[in-house]
Amino acid sequence: MTLQQSRPTLLCLPPAGVGPSLFRPWTLSAAGAMRVHPVSLPGREARFNDPLPASLDALADRLAEELEPQITGCYAVFGYSMGALLGYELGRRWVRWGLRAPDMFFALGCNAPDRMVLDRKPFHTMNSEDFRQALVDLGGIHDEILNNAEAMALFEPALRNDFRLCETYEHSLERGRLTCSAHVFVADGDDFIGWDAACAWSGFVSGKVEMH
Repeated sequence: MTLQQSRPTLLCLPPAGVGPSLFRPWTLSAAGAMRVHPVSLPGREARFNDPLPASLDALADRLAEELEPQITGCYAVFGYSMGALLGYELGRRWVRWGLRAPDMFFALGCNAPDRMVLDRKPFHTMNSEDFRQALVDLGGIHDEILNNAEAMALFEPALRNDFRLCETYEHSLERGRLTCSAHVFVADGDDFIGWDAACAWSGFVSGKVEMH
């Protein structure tokens, strides 16, 4: 067994509109302890020209096949916002396919799967002006993009589609829960993620959920 095979793998799924470079520092800082695998999604960075997915289920189907070779040993899934919902669906698919479940699931900044839109209007149906203001309120997107019309023209379609995937997602427990434990992280002062709605992840994984 090689060193790379013996280390656990951490699959990292980014939030809406963000590429795998978000996790590049992790690949260096965690190199001795684990193999960090940033996941690239269609419509950003190296996959900028890939067709945008029609639904979150369609995206999860595609990524589950692409990432299957990464889960040969011990692995965990870390998802940030949209990435958490997507990581949850990936894990459920692999379990249904008879593959190993994640050893741990980490969700950052994401309500439980049945309450993606909680006490707010959907972003993906807003006009461009309101959509931009919603992004300002949400935070996390550089002003250089928000204040540049050409950059927004490139950035908005993929980001708007990401919000559409989450906001039109329909959860079904008939597919089973994610069979592992989880750590769920909520930031202080996050106006878009409710503590109770994040705690509700306990109904969607089979193991213990620790809130942070």
